[in-house]
Amino acid sequence: MAEVQAIGSALPGDLEARRAAGLPVSGVNRDAPAHRAVAAGLILVERERSNRYRPFAIERDCKRWHLRCELLVPGTPARRVVEIRAEISALDAERAASWTASA
Repeated sequence: MAEVQAIGSALPGDLEARRAAGLPVSGVNRDAPAHRAVAAGLILVERERSNRYRPFAIERDCKRWHLRCELLVPGTPARRVVEIRAEISALDAERAASWTASA
């Protein structure tokens, strides 16, 4: 479960996290490891639609995802683009610092 969380942190909001962790992406019990990690509180899940979910390791990754989505919206004012880029850079620096601190 910790491996699922670590990969979810590296690839937040992406089905590729499942593939990278060596988890099945299809089949009857494909969701069992992810459900256990969610139940244990290792992964946050955001529900987009009834059949679409985004997994995140921590709240910081979720915030970064939403900032990125906002950045990609056409017509975002230049001032807001600068703010978003600064926030994303700060979040990335925080994530990098957490990785080097634990290594």
